[in-house]
Amino acid sequence: MNTLNAKPNFNIFALFKGMSGSGKSVGALSFPKPYVFDFDHKMPNIAIKHFRNKEIEYDTFESSGDVYDKLYPWLSGEKECPYETLIFDSITALSRLIMNTTAEIKGETIKTLLERKVDKKRGGSMIEPLGYDYYNSEVRFIDWILSASKVLWSRSNKFPNNIIFTAHVLEVKSKPNIETKVTTVTRSIMALGNKAPAMIPGEFDELYVFGTQEVGGLSNESETKHVMFTQTTGEDDAKTAFNLSRMTDFTNKNLYDLLKAQIAGGEMFA
Repeated sequence: MNTLNAKPNFNIFALFKGMSGSGKSVGALSFPKPYVFDFDHKMPNIAIKHFRNKEIEYDTFESSGDVYDKLYPWLSGEKECPYETLIFDSITALSRLIMNTTAEIKGETIKTLLERKVDKKRGGSMIEPLGYDYYNSEVRFIDWILSASKVLWSRSNKFPNNIIFTAHVLEVKSKPNIETKVTTVTRSIMALGNKAPAMIPGEFDELYVFGTQEVGGLSNESETKHVMFTQTTGEDDAKTAFNLSRMTDFTNKNLYDLLKAQIAGGEMFA
């Protein structure tokens, strides 16, 4: 293949990350003909509130195996994906689902986990931590679902055109540096293990940070604006391969329409 002969893909494969209530799901639901992997169990309330007259299909899942069963027929070609946009909402809740599935496969219940305690030499009544098999399952399944989704998205002339993952973030403070006494503050994707949050952002060229801004101070006319950043802001890493604005205010607006207008006007960075 040769980049001089290649046509750029102006569809969106993105990670939407931000604190709870920052507008990630609302922004994702603005995309055309969506299907939602509803790991957060937000549907249908959030869709009815913000998109009352829009048809949005979704499922909740009892196990990560059910997620595989939903996605694999589209990946293998057994079935054609009928949706223009796939939304995985959220990676944080998917992580929890994977862990619960692993526990079920291992035959471990909450009661048995609580009953497993370390011996007195290792701290008395402290609960024994989860084994590596739990965290390995998390990393392997998230890696598979990211890879499978990217294959689906990259197929020409077939749905889905857009794929969006959402992720909640958690503020992490380092221990003070011994010499400088400086504490570093970063924001990490929330998951149960440490490897998945480090791996996930690298899979996306489109990494958008969502947040809110208060306008009007404490007055009665104050307003909460929903904004999206495409460049690193403070502790939050962000990036884009498109010529998008550093900040997009999508308060009471359709985020998809705003993004496509920007992409059509500026296309991609040279």
